[in-house]
Amino acid sequence: MNITRKGKRKKLDTALKKILIPFLREKGFKGSVPHFRRFQNDRINLLTFQHSLYDTKFVIEIANCPIEGTRMHWGEEIQPNKCTAHHMTDRLRLGSIKNKRDYWFDFGLVLIVGDVYSKTANEIISLWNEAENWWKEDPYKQRFYKWPEKAP
Repeated sequence: MNITRKGKRKKLDTALKKILIPFLREKGFKGSVPHFRRFQNDRINLLTFQHSLYDTKFVIEIANCPIEGTRMHWGEEIQPNKCTAHHMTDRLRLGSIKNKRDYWFDFGLVLIVGDVYSKTANEIISLWNEAENWWKEDPYKQRFYKWPEKAP
């Protein structure tokens, strides 16, 4: 049986809800696909899913945000409960450190044994230390960045 890209996406979403979302909740994240936030004492850990429009691939981008939220370069203020990884300039695509390249998860692959959707959800979990270490290290020191005051 040939499943459409839309059908594959639906199966992936089901696996993410069953496997990954409970894991994210255990780790303290709030939100829903595509945006999740975890509030820390000095920063907000951000995690955002970005799906390809043309393929069965997606990335998970992570970033840190100051606890007060952020301000875009054109002046728009983003409140802490609305901030996403896409609002931050410096972010990491999960899996890029381990794979030493820009990493995309692919749920369109056919597996002889097993379920590619569950495998993909579990792959994200297997990369979790990469995310935790990056958020903790905060290589761009985003949690400390203070945007200039708005011009009068």
